[in-house]
Amino acid sequence: MKYKIIILTIFLGISIQKTTFSQPTGIVQFWGGYSLPLPDLRGDFGETFATWTGNGNPDTNTFFMKSGVNYGVYVKFPWSHKSNVNITGGLGFDVFSNSKTYNEDSAKGQFDLTQSVLGISLGAEYVFQTKKSRLNPFIGGELTMNVISGKLSKDFNGLQEYTMNSTVRLGFTVGAGTDFVVHNNIGIVVGARYAFANVIGKSYSDDVGSKYHLNDGEHTSGGVLYPSKNIMFIHFYGGISFYFGR
Repeated sequence: MKYKIIILTIFLGISIQKTTFSQPTGIVQFWGGYSLPLPDLRGDFGETFATWTGNGNPDTNTFFMKSGVNYGVYVKFPWSHKSNVNITGGLGFDVFSNSKTYNEDSAKGQFDLTQSVLGISLGAEYVFQTKKSRLNPFIGGELTMNVISGKLSKDFNGLQEYTMNSTVRLGFTVGAGTDFVVHNNIGIVVGARYAFANVIGKSYSDDVGSKYHLNDGEHTSGGVLYPSKNIMFIHFYGGISFYFGR
């Protein structure tokens, strides 16, 4: 009886191991993390109100973002049976913000600025995995369609709010990470992506009333030529993977 239990235990162990390491036919990942804006997305308001609104701010031709967060969902399917190449696609949301309080004799109030990027992506990745690996590093890239919006609130002797007209830009992401198999159907994913959100579609339009535009295209204002602005950022993320079809 004792030997039968040992043999049964070994058999179950082998069966579980085989199931655990077999390649899934689909993966769904939910993730979230920190987004780091890069120039020209990143900028500072300035220590004084006059610095921000005047020509003395070196960050005038930026979007004045300080930091951000991200979250989203991705799906992955093998290119073919037992292939190390996955077709990837998903929906990601990056929200950047900055705020500043001025307490000067000439200006007392609060500024809050946000800018968000909703990215719809499609691409591919290569996974460095074997049939028996739990740790599966990957690298990949995707083309993205990005819906960009924003909001500015100004509380100076009364609250004033301005809304950015949502606009669409085309771009791409490249990234790398690793997926660690915790259980037959569950894993942990961590990684980082570099995003260039407005490669195609840059433009400029005059603002009207409480509505303003992204205005990432080259333009002239007050006799000064302003170059186009790039929306680039890195987001670091972690999340959970669900494996299907093992």
